[in-house]
Amino acid sequence: MAKHFRLQAFLLTALLASAFPSQALLGEPAPLLTPYSATYHLVKGGLAAEVERHLERSGESRWQLHDSARILFFSLEETAVVDFDGENIQPVKYRYRQNPGKSKDQTIRYNWKKKQATFDLDDGQRRAELEPDTFDKLSYQLQLRLDLLAGRLQQPRTYKLVDRGRHKQYRVEKVGEEILTLGQRQMQTVKLRQTREGKDRETFIWVAPDLDYLIIKMEQDDDDERIEMQLKPESLKIGS
Repeated sequence: MAKHFRLQAFLLTALLASAFPSQALLGEPAPLLTPYSATYHLVKGGLAAEVERHLERSGESRWQLHDSARILFFSLEETAVVDFDGENIQPVKYRYRQNPGKSKDQTIRYNWKKKQATFDLDDGQRRAELEPDTFDKLSYQLQLRLDLLAGRLQQPRTYKLVDRGRHKQYRVEKVGEEILTLGQRQMQTVKLRQTREGKDRETFIWVAPDLDYLIIKMEQDDDDERIEMQLKPESLKIGS
C-alpha cells in the first residue's frame, strides 16, 4: 500500500494543466484556458494505469480541473475549483478522495477575505493562514501553465502551496530542450525539473511549446523504481 501512496504523490504533483493545440499557426491568439480532456498512460514497475484529466468551465470566471486514476484495487480522484481573472489563478476549493482508505482524504476551502484556508481531514479540521498566490496541488498546475505561456519561467520560480494544514514550496526550473516522439510525430520539448523544499525527490516534465506547453511525458524515480507517464495523443479532445 505504501507504494500506492507514493504513486498518488507522483500523480498529484507531476501533471500540468495544459492541453491546447497552438492557434498561432492559424493566425489566431491562443486561448489562455480552454476546456479539454486527455488520457495519460502510466507505468510503475509492473503496474500500468490510465490517468484521466478534464478541465471545464463552471461559471463566467470559474473553472474546474478534475483528475482520476485506477491501479488494480486502488483509485483516486481530485478536483480543484478556481477563479481565473485572465492572468492568474485563485483557488476556491480543493478535494481529494482515495479508495480504499480515507487517511489521505482532504477538502480545502479558501477564504481570501479572512486570508485563511480550512482543511477537512479524516482526523478533524485544521486551519492555515493564506498569503497571496498560494495554491493547492492542482490549482498550482494551472498557474504554472499560465506562467509558461506568459514567459515567466525564464528563471526558476517558487510556488507556495498548502496541504493538510501545512505550507509547502515547489521549485520549478527549465533544464534543457529535447526532441521526443509522440505517436508518429517528433516534437521539440522543454524539459522542466520540479523539486520540493526539504525533499530529495525530483520530477522531470517534458512540455511542448508548439502545443502551448502540453505535457508530453513525466518521469520520477521512486525508491529505485521509475514512474513514467506519457500522453495518449488520440485521447486529446479540445472544447466544451
